[in-house]
Amino acid sequence: AMLPVFCRDYGWRGIWMAVFHSISAFCNAGFDILGTENNLYPSLTGYTGSPIINITIMLLIVIGGIGFLTWDDICEHKWHFHRYRVQSKVILAITGFLIVVPAAFFFFEDFSALPTGTQLLVSFFQSVTTRTAGFNTVALSAMSSASKGIMILLMLIGGAPGSTAGGMKTTT
Repeated sequence: AMLPVFCRDYGWRGIWMAVFHSISAFCNAGFDILGTENNLYPSLTGYTGSPIINITIMLLIVIGGIGFLTWDDICEHKWHFHRYRVQSKVILAITGFLIVVPAAFFFFEDFSALPTGTQLLVSFFQSVTTRTAGFNTVALSAMSSASKGIMILLMLIGGAPGSTAGGMKTTT
């Protein structure tokens, strides 16, 4: 999904950029290779308002971060949530909570200078990526102290057991 955007911006090198960032996002690694001589560590700040890049990265982070046993439940039982293991139910509920509540906080606390759609996108992106991936689409130094505190808590919690994510784990 990111290939057309990166190829538009980087030419043939965009193929490697799309593959690299896809793997980095799924593995919750947060590595990016978008730096230049003038700006060594931009992360994804050049794509603040790009729904394709933001949503794709967020989905890959969540897919890698909920764990392989949870995905086994999802694939085996489809939409029959009551048949999932208790661990999968806890992981999905906590993951949803840890995405929506901090995103709402970031939306109202920071990014008010951005258009509403971009503000919503950035808020959700920061909520998802902070837990273990470490990408960013805005300058973290511009965020409030309260938001930075929330981000530290999210980093501490991390992802689910049996996932590609780090941290203490959502079930803890």
